Amino acid sequence: MDFEQITQMFSQLGESFGPKIQKFMDTSAANGKVSDAKKDLEQNYANLGKSTYEKYQKKPLKGLEDQFEAIRASLASVEDASRQLQVVKGVRTCPECGQEAPKDAAFCPACGEKLPEESADAPEKKSDNIVTTAYGQVKGVEENGYVAFKGIPFAKAPVGELRFKPPVDPESWEGVKVCDTYGPIEPRPLNSIGGVVGGASDTPCSEDCLYLNVYTPAVDGKKRPVLFNIHGGAFQTGDHSLNSDPAGTTAMDCILVTASYRLGVLGFLQLDRYLGEEYIQSGNSGMLDIIKALEWVHNNIEGFGGDPEKVTVAGQSAGAKMASALLCTHKAKGLFSAVMMDSGATSAIRDLHTAQEIAERFAKAYGLTKKNAKKKLLEAPWEDLMESQGVLFEGPSLQNLGPVFDGINFDGNDALEIIRSGKANYVTILGGYNRDEYASLMAYYPMKSVEDLVGFFGRNTPYIMSVLEKYHIEGDMKRLVAIVSRYFYGFPCIDMFDAFAQADKGNDMYLYRFDWDCGGNGAGHTLCSGIATGCTAVMDPNVTTYEGYDGVYRQTAAMWNAFIKTQNPNVPELPVWPVFDKETRQAMFINEVSTVSEIEHTDPNISTQTLRL
Repeated sequence: MDFEQITQMFSQLGESFGPKIQKFMDTSAANGKVSDAKKDLEQNYANLGKSTYEKYQKKPLKGLEDQFEAIRASLASVEDASRQLQVVKGVRTCPECGQEAPKDAAFCPACGEKLPEESADAPEKKSDNIVTTAYGQVKGVEENGYVAFKGIPFAKAPVGELRFKPPVDPESWEGVKVCDTYGPIEPRPLNSIGGVVGGASDTPCSEDCLYLNVYTPAVDGKKRPVLFNIHGGAFQTGDHSLNSDPAGTTAMDCILVTASYRLGVLGFLQLDRYLGEEYIQSGNSGMLDIIKALEWVHNNIEGFGGDPEKVTVAGQSAGAKMASALLCTHKAKGLFSAVMMDSGATSAIRDLHTAQEIAERFAKAYGLTKKNAKKKLLEAPWEDLMESQGVLFEGPSLQNLGPVFDGINFDGNDALEIIRSGKANYVTILGGYNRDEYASLMAYYPMKSVEDLVGFFGRNTPYIMSVLEKYHIEGDMKRLVAIVSRYFYGFPCIDMFDAFAQADKGNDMYLYRFDWDCGGNGAGHTLCSGIATGCTAVMDPNVTTYEGYDGVYRQTAAMWNAFIKTQNPNVPELPVWPVFDKETRQAMFINEVSTVSEIEHTDPNISTQTLRL
């Protein structure tokens, strides 16, 4: 564009606006000033997000909305100025390298990439927080500096003939669905541990529970990292709010997705013996719900400002066990690029015989026969089924429910062999366990004697008891904490990492053990992710007051957040964290002063499935 053309454009734009553009054009530093101003504002916004996350992660964000919105408005004004300047200059920004290219160019002169087709006359449309999904339009609501889309259906209500079956697509809708209210939470028995792990207790329970929530910094064309959180709760309880932090995640310019999945006997009871072969997948209903939600994310998240190729699945406890199952099922292939897990591994996937035997226990308590199965299982209110579920959790028991090697969803019946043989999903993995897992679970799953170990290990119990005798730790309870923590949580996690290393598929893995002795009570269940995210479900409520907490929090939150954003946990707060490999087997040992060293070798004589009947 020559000087005469620019002058002509000034005349067309009018005398009042022309001098402003002339000022931009006359100085060679105009581009730099706009760029510097934008960088300053983006940095201020990032700093505000970081400080908000660190200071207010457990507190309401009320009062900070104006600060967020002021910075958003400033960024918008700078972006408008940038666009006006580019119009005058006849250029546009290359989406690949960020450099300017002629507006009518087919390829970027800087990087050579093909430029997307663009209509010069298309008006710039500001977001009204409406997104078009595969099933209809949804409208979000602005909250605490982010846009929340609550209660988006990702499957039909699993009722009637759909109860105990894989989820199916939701019905499409006309018009715009205003998503400002959470969907119902999953059914659970009144006497479940739900009162302990909390959640949205004021939200009603219903079988019509297959909804998800999306929290995004903005509805725009940007492709942000996506965190998909699977809540914990022993496969019995919990809900979409557990272990999730919308404000902290969106402050990092990432998207958070949370979803409900069928729990208890509705989600994980193996009923093919009673309902026939068409219900062979009934023991995996809850896992299939999560896969359905991940499919929804893959197909729709781009409209919310997310990147479907950069989805990290996160889970703690039952959520971690579910995430590890996703690593082993072919149905989840391509739906996520990374996994982060705390206190859970592939050892929770049950063989078909074990799952069917557990169903027999339920059948006896529920008065179930093959003759009355359809009426009692498909037509009865969900409350009736939940009332009989308690028989599965009498005494110490943690893995009576969970995913199943049903012959359909897994290519085999041994998770470690699936991984070693090249049939798993080889993505980036951050995972680990807490040194004293059982220390904080004793209150919920107490053992009266060592014989109670059968509830945790089933047919593996005699061997576990023989090992227990060799543990020279003073006090029976301390020995029980050590043996359950190691054999139920620690060793399965290490075995899973070793199996991936042996597969040698080139996927990066980062293993940790959390060792901080929380107030003298040990490094208990889900403590690492709990501190990182502010979810204190089964932790000492005084955790933030103990000596050393601040330093441990800074390290844990930093590595957790870095992995969400970059899928790499290396941060200045920790030593250099090497990728786990089969030769050196290096892991991060997180404590007040964290260190890196080789992880211990596991017991080759123990089953890869902790509970086996």
